[in-house]
Amino acid sequence: MARAEGEGASEERMRRLERLNRLALTAQSMIEYRRDREAELAALVDAAHEFVGAKNYRDLLDSVARRARLLLKLDVAYVSLQKEGESETEVQSADGNATSVGVGFRLPADGGLGAMVRACRAPFWTPDYLADTSFRHVEVIDKLVRSEGLRALLGVPLCVGDESQGVGVLIVADRQVRHLTPNEVTLLCSLADLAAAAIERIVLVEELRDDIRRLRADAGEKCAALAATRSAADLQSRLIAMIVERRGTDALLATAAEALGGGTGICSPLGRPLAEYGRLRPVPPADLRSACRRAAEAGRPIAVDDGLWVVPLHPQECNSGFLLADVAPEADHTVVPLLPVVARALALHLRIQHNDSNQGRSHQEFFDDLVGAPRSPALLRERALVFSLSFSRPHVVLVASAPRGAAARLETSAANYAQELEGLCSVQDGAVVLLLPGEAPEPVAQAAAQELTARVGSAVTLGGAGPASTVDGIGDAYREAAQCLETLRALGGDGGTACASDLGFLGMLLAEENDIPGYIRSTIGPVVDYDNHRFTDLIPTLRVYLEAGRSPTRAAETLRVHPNTVSRRLERIGQLLGEDWQNPERVLDIQLALRLHRVRSALSSRTPSVGLSRRLAAAPRAVLGSLPE
Repeated sequence: MARAEGEGASEERMRRLERLNRLALTAQSMIEYRRDREAELAALVDAAHEFVGAKNYRDLLDSVARRARLLLKLDVAYVSLQKEGESETEVQSADGNATSVGVGFRLPADGGLGAMVRACRAPFWTPDYLADTSFRHVEVIDKLVRSEGLRALLGVPLCVGDESQGVGVLIVADRQVRHLTPNEVTLLCSLADLAAAAIERIVLVEELRDDIRRLRADAGEKCAALAATRSAADLQSRLIAMIVERRGTDALLATAAEALGGGTGICSPLGRPLAEYGRLRPVPPADLRSACRRAAEAGRPIAVDDGLWVVPLHPQECNSGFLLADVAPEADHTVVPLLPVVARALALHLRIQHNDSNQGRSHQEFFDDLVGAPRSPALLRERALVFSLSFSRPHVVLVASAPRGAAARLETSAANYAQELEGLCSVQDGAVVLLLPGEAPEPVAQAAAQELTARVGSAVTLGGAGPASTVDGIGDAYREAAQCLETLRALGGDGGTACASDLGFLGMLLAEENDIPGYIRSTIGPVVDYDNHRFTDLIPTLRVYLEAGRSPTRAAETLRVHPNTVSRRLERIGQLLGEDWQNPERVLDIQLALRLHRVRSALSSRTPSVGLSRRLAAAPRAVLGSLPE
């Protein structure tokens, strides 16, 4: 502009150069502003990295104070925090050349610049603190500011967690009168926000570390308790398994002694030993009786001497037996929790032995009455009350026989086998009768035949029936099983098993009640359902095919259809009945079922009469007599 003016430039050119000059100055100031902002943002990013990398609460607060002082290029910076319920704030961290402000220095919370920041949750600043009357001055703070020569102050809120944990204040100060710009205030607020987030994170991390240390200590205790519980559970499982296997009292005491690491025994309420295993130190009878009485009253183990314990088998019962355990004194803290487990197992074993001796005899006598000579029905039902409580599950009845020389071995083996399966065994008319739990007679009979044949050493023939869950049902099942056995032996099937379902139509005839609909349904039911649902003629085709000697051509002539149509129908029948439906054994059953189905269809189409039930009952034998040999 000076050069243009010296050259005598026109007024219009001078105005244009002046406008360009103002634009250049504005652009320069904007570039400088953006450069400063970039530097400030870079400083904030560095500060955030440093805050995140802090390893503990103290290091983080020191980084906050140092970064705040360097960011605004001031002389002093410190962080103060007011804890809940306190009337003073405590300096947590300080940075800069200041002798009076240090960590642990306490300031009044009701005055000064910090009080305004905490009350309003907003930043406050002053160019000259001592000369500013807009704050409530407190002598302690004024004395500190005066001694350090501080003039300009800026305070921003530092929220740590929720409000219940208090609000911290970040304060920076300069020893010169300084008017802070809005950018500087905003910059320090941004730093405070980053610091607050980092402080909240580090506080949470330290709380988690404390919780982890506490949980580890608790986990150690719980692991020890869990180990003791597992030891007790393992011991209990072993003892229960031995009880189920009927191993006896000596075996239980031996297992308990091994687990406890000492001797075990059982004594009476008077202190008299009944059974023992291992080493048991002698104890005066009077001391032992007194310990037994105290243990029964307390319902827990009582120490007779160091390492010698007495435990009631039935707490709160003075007349019951007691467990004696002689273990090492130093092992008491691990052994004592196992003593009630051993005592309960022994009590259960003794009670089962007592119940078995009584109930076994009554059940055996009742089973003999069921399968033996007829008794009074009222008497059987009265005695069945106890029997039904023990046999609420379905049971099957098996009747077994063996060659004459193996009959005695069969009786012994069958009795043991029935006891193992929680069943009953009886001998009637030279045959062994077993009552075993089961949902179907076929698998139970096959398993029993295989096991008894192995034990007896000779072929065992079995007939089965059931399942039955009532007194009358068990008696009927016995008679049906005996008939199946006689039929099987008459057919030369020694060494095999047979049930009514295995004998086909013979089983239906031998059954207590002729279930004609069930027999038809089990034999040709899928074909009947297919005809009913799809309006086809598979049943007539099947009947004509069998009557024509299983010739598709002659069946087609009778039905007046093409042979291919008969072949397709036979393929569909094979899909419904199975690939083996043309085997000779099944063909006979199918023919009988077709004739029964035809008779029932003819009878059901007529008006019911009094003689209908008699004709239906006689239908199986009548149809059987009409079948070709």
